[in-house]
Amino acid sequence: MSVEQASSWAQLRGHQAQREHFEAILAAGRLGHAYLLVGTEGIGKRRFARCLSACLLCPDTDPTVLEACGQCRSCKQIAAGSHPDLLEVGLPEGKNVVPISLLVGDRESRGRAGLCYDLSLSPMEHTRRVAILDDADHLERDGYSALLKTLEEPPAHSVLFLVAASETEIRDTIRSRCQLVRFSALGQSDVAELLVETQVAADGDEAELAAGLADGSMVTAALMVNPEMRSLRETLYRHLSRLPLDPLPMTEEVVAGWEALSSDSHSKRINATWVARFAIEFYRSVLRVLSGADDTPAIPEVAKLCGTLAHGDWELIDRVASMLDRCLDAERDPMANVMLPLALEAFIDDLARRSRVGTT
Repeated sequence: MSVEQASSWAQLRGHQAQREHFEAILAAGRLGHAYLLVGTEGIGKRRFARCLSACLLCPDTDPTVLEACGQCRSCKQIAAGSHPDLLEVGLPEGKNVVPISLLVGDRESRGRAGLCYDLSLSPMEHTRRVAILDDADHLERDGYSALLKTLEEPPAHSVLFLVAASETEIRDTIRSRCQLVRFSALGQSDVAELLVETQVAADGDEAELAAGLADGSMVTAALMVNPEMRSLRETLYRHLSRLPLDPLPMTEEVVAGWEALSSDSHSKRINATWVARFAIEFYRSVLRVLSGADDTPAIPEVAKLCGTLAHGDWELIDRVASMLDRCLDAERDPMANVMLPLALEAFIDDLARRSRVGTT
């Protein structure tokens, strides 16, 4: 990552309103100790937090202005990931939860290591320490207790940014102690341009196709470059657009599409998690429409389904919410101890059962 990428707002797409929000906070001298940055995965929240951190730690700019020079030692350290006063943790690769050891150390060093401990130490080069906790909606159960203690008694010199895709997955005790900042999805043109710039897409046409299916998320867009992943998502959404679900053909087609994506066990597990994530995306959109929060869903199959449903029907909303809960469970714990085809079959069977009237 270059210095400019780490510290310059010019490299960040969208989120101008959020930037102006923090500019006003700094200008008023009212920077808080903890912020919860929430929005769809893959829209740049973590990069926003890094840009913000660079501005807070740059010694060569006005502390009341949200800018970083990009040239000083601090900015170069941030670009290299070596600034001693910028701490960052998140989901380890291949994991579905953030281990508590990353927050408070392992058993041998409990309370004397980890993000919460490091944040409590005096700054080494600046007047403050800044921490970014990515994937804050994927903490282990004990991790919330450890984090709560830090939020209840924040070090005077600290700023903590929690980054999460789902506000509802953050415990109330955590959310109430943070200032909430919501982020919107990226525009389709921004996603398409980024796909080309980062060479994820081979050309503009491929980028436009993937961006049109990404719902403003770069993570989803990168997946949609793969035609087999697009096909799996389309197959899943076609079945989800019907209530109640028909589990037998749905299982057969979804599992076949999932099998076609990869052959190694690690990739298969990741792709199984994406089946759950696509379903989460689908049912969250359905709930927004049914509750009156969204009149124009980005997913055509959601519009198709909702066109057949009665808005404001609380029994129906509860049923869809139950299906969403099952999807969230599948994403958090992709049944590591069972064969994945059986896990997917059980997942679809549970969704079908919950999709029937009168079930919970």
